[in-house]
Amino acid sequence: MLPLALTASAVLLLSSASIHTLSLQGRLHLHAAIERDQSADQLHSAAQAFTTMATGAQHACLLQWPSDDWGLLQNRCSGAEPRSLLRGMVADQQWQLLSWQPAAGSGDLRLALADGRRASFRLELAADGAQILRIRAVQLIGRDRSEPLS
Repeated sequence: MLPLALTASAVLLLSSASIHTLSLQGRLHLHAAIERDQSADQLHSAAQAFTTMATGAQHACLLQWPSDDWGLLQNRCSGAEPRSLLRGMVADQQWQLLSWQPAAGSGDLRLALADGRRASFRLELAADGAQILRIRAVQLIGRDRSEPLS
């Protein structure tokens, strides 16, 4: 009888440990998912701030050109101030434009937050390319802690 009781106790102990481990894993997965969602939300807010600034009459011309060329467009986009589209604040988060690359009817926007989180967005543009119609879902790129925002 004693070996049977010891075996049953060992099985119960192992089962309990397995259930506890599964519970901890589930909790870690849930925490990671919540953190991912919060990052996506913060980056999406930064993209909305960019689109709000970029669709104004003063800056809309810049949307037709890659961000690498904005400094060269002073004569083509009169009144536009590219520097104002390069960084901003949303709530307590500073964001920075990594790149803007227009394409036919859309554009690829890449942003980073001060803590290194980065994302890419596909933006739907109006036919004339000077107005952002919609932000598509965020694609998290990951953290880059080696390049703090300056």
